[in-house]
Amino acid sequence: MRFVSGYIADVDEAVALVLHEAGRGDMSQEAADLFLSSVDSTGLQIPGEKVVDTEVRRKYGRNARWQGKLWFVPLPQLRYEALPVPLLMFTIQPYLAVGLAILNVNRSPSVNLIGPIGKAEKLILPLEFLQAILDNRLDSFEIVARDGTHTSWNVPFFREPLRLPDEFLADLSWDLKRKSVFSWLLGFGRNGRGVMPQVVGSLLGIQFRKVTEASLPDKQVWRQDDVLETLIRMFGALKARALLNQALPYLKADMTNEEAIRLVIQMAGKEN
Repeated sequence: MRFVSGYIADVDEAVALVLHEAGRGDMSQEAADLFLSSVDSTGLQIPGEKVVDTEVRRKYGRNARWQGKLWFVPLPQLRYEALPVPLLMFTIQPYLAVGLAILNVNRSPSVNLIGPIGKAEKLILPLEFLQAILDNRLDSFEIVARDGTHTSWNVPFFREPLRLPDEFLADLSWDLKRKSVFSWLLGFGRNGRGVMPQVVGSLLGIQFRKVTEASLPDKQVWRQDDVLETLIRMFGALKARALLNQALPYLKADMTNEEAIRLVIQMAGKEN
């Protein structure tokens, strides 16, 4: 834990301070906010108060007292895994952030206290499930349990049901209605850019697998409209057109749609 000058007054200021102090300033606050429901704030409240008591007395003396609201901020770290199925693994480390008024001392300073607290939690997001969110077809997965805050789903090749916070899922679905997967991953800064090629490539494979054999895009000679439509779903319209225009000189006439798209994605990965 460390004391930092200033005084945070709300959760937005708490998230901004955590990102700055943890060296994750390239991550957007919106990306961190997505995991607020994954932090057990109730369970961390008493341990957090004990930490504040200890740190305040250590710095300001045994008689010092404090006032302030404790914020518990998630700091997510992404990792791509290919087995048992392609997925994103989020390791979420809770951080304590509190704006303090120090009492019973000669001066009554206001200061922030910040640092990691508790154990990191893991949240798994299979890319098959992510694609279902994009396609608005979560009903294709069987719900096996609900407890008021979380829902558990049967996912193929998973030994245990996939358990996700309802608020996380609702916020993620809303995010992906407003932005492409590319833009969403960019919100996680360097970490998001690092997993982008694997995520986009896996989602592309899932899309090709879902179509019927009769109209399978990768069995056809590539068509610009088909390639652009798939790229837009991954990157958004402006970025997709820019990437396709950049790759056009390298796309051969006898390529399939899948080969053309993979070349575009490969070139986009070199950019990042």
